[in-house]
Amino acid sequence: MNERPALGLIVVAGFIGTIFDIPPIFALTAESFLTLERANVSIDDDDELTTRLIVEGLLIPTDGSEGAFGYGILTEDGDAILVAHTHPGVMDSEDQRFIEDPLWHNHFVKLGDNVEQCGEDQGVVDITWQSPGEVRIDDNTARISGVPTDEFEGWDSITGKELSITLGETVSEVISFKLDPVFDEEDGLQAVCVTDIRSAEEEVNLD
Repeated sequence: MNERPALGLIVVAGFIGTIFDIPPIFALTAESFLTLERANVSIDDDDELTTRLIVEGLLIPTDGSEGAFGYGILTEDGDAILVAHTHPGVMDSEDQRFIEDPLWHNHFVKLGDNVEQCGEDQGVVDITWQSPGEVRIDDNTARISGVPTDEFEGWDSITGKELSITLGETVSEVISFKLDPVFDEEDGLQAVCVTDIRSAEEEVNLD
C-alpha cells in the first residue's frame, strides 16, 4: 500500500456529490463530534507525537455517514499540520483499501489562503500520500500516535511529486474541521477546501 499513486488523487465523481449534501435529519445532534472538549498532546523521547482528543458527543462516526471531517494539530515551529480524517469517495491515502473506504487515516498537510476555488476558506496545497502514525477511534475519543515531528519525506497525493514536510513540536492549537471538495464534471477535482474550523474548547494540555 506504499506505492506511489499513478494518477494522483482518486475521486468518485457521483459519490462525492452525495457525501457532502446530507440532510440535517440524519446528522448527529448538532454535529457534536465536531466539538472538541479536551485535547492531550505529548512528544516522546523519539520525537514522536501522541494525542488523545475527546469530543462532546457520544460517538465519532466511522462509517462515512456524516461526510468528510476530521481533526488537526497545529504547531508554531513546522511548515505543516497533522490531520486525521475520514472521507468516503476520495482515495488519497496509502491506508485506504478502496475509493469509498471511510477508514480514518492521517496526513501531513499544507494549507493556503490563496486557493481560488475556496474563497475565504483555506484550501489544501500539499498533502502526503503516506499516513504517518496511527489513528484509532473509540466511541467519543480519537487517539493518534507514532507521528514523527521532524522532517518527513514522501510524495503528494494530488500531484504524485516528492514532498518534504515537517510537523514540528511546539503545538499551538487543536482543531476540528469539515472538508468541501470543489469538483468539475469535465476536469475533475479542482480543490479541497477546509471549512467550519473549530478550536478545542479547553486549552491544549501538553503532557
